Amino acid sequence: MAAGMATILLDIPAAAHGTAPHDAGNLWHAWHADPLITVPLTASCLLFIRGVLHLRRDLGRLRPGFGIRQIVCFSLGIMVLVIALLSPLEALSTTLLSAHMVQHILLIAAAPPLLVLGKPEVAWLWVLPAHWRRGLARHGPTRSVLSALSPCARPIPAALIHMATLWIWHSPLLFDAAVASDKLHWLEHVLFFGTAVLFWRAVVKAHSGREAAAAALIACFITLLQSGLLSALLSFAREALYHAPDTLEWGLTALEDQQLAGAIMSLPMCAIYLAAGLIMALRLLTPPGAERSRGLPVTSANLLKSTR
Repeated sequence: MAAGMATILLDIPAAAHGTAPHDAGNLWHAWHADPLITVPLTASCLLFIRGVLHLRRDLGRLRPGFGIRQIVCFSLGIMVLVIALLSPLEALSTTLLSAHMVQHILLIAAAPPLLVLGKPEVAWLWVLPAHWRRGLARHGPTRSVLSALSPCARPIPAALIHMATLWIWHSPLLFDAAVASDKLHWLEHVLFFGTAVLFWRAVVKAHSGREAAAAALIACFITLLQSGLLSALLSFAREALYHAPDTLEWGLTALEDQQLAGAIMSLPMCAIYLAAGLIMALRLLTPPGAERSRGLPVTSANLLKSTR
């Protein structure tokens, strides 16, 4: 996200779309290695690995709440980002709305929950020297800013922010402009991914408490409804809403491509939101106090407390 904002604000050249393939024959040659993507992803992975090694060395073993499951989730999340941003899918998204929709699903509903479940902030935090961690825990201005922003990190406000972002960027005028402009495309990716991380972090964190789980259930439900509505608008429109002049090269009219995009959005994306809502509903059925026997999980907040 920081690399994307730097591209937009500092006028850094970027190949946001890659090289668009002309047909299926040269599709697999459209991989690209944009340094503004590969460098942050590589640095994140290296810091995560180092943090895991430090945690195991300092704590003796990986504790409940941060173990193999988190490592696998983080690894899968990074792989999904690579597919979404560096694979031929990125280049194909400039031609086909359906490919663009697949990319959006990966950035919104696949990579963010995996990365949130991976808890990379725990590993990254443990890379810092102990006195830096103590400074972060006691830094007044940082705590004040986080307190001011905390209402936005609750399930329902986070869902509303995320939904507003999706609807604004799927307006035909802005959507077409993002396809034509690398900078707007970067901004679209940053906002989609950033608000999705905010939403999924709120949902995952809500699983620890029954009252928060109820709010997360409502958030998942309204997100599911708006995704279904947006997909229905794409699927049942009588004419193409977006400018897509090259779809015939792939055997689709612009309207057929749009209808396929709507179907793609309605099935996997809505299924993910539905699954999250069912998990929150199951959490509400868990007897109070049943989760206490699992022990204190490793979180960034607990690590900060332990270093004070």
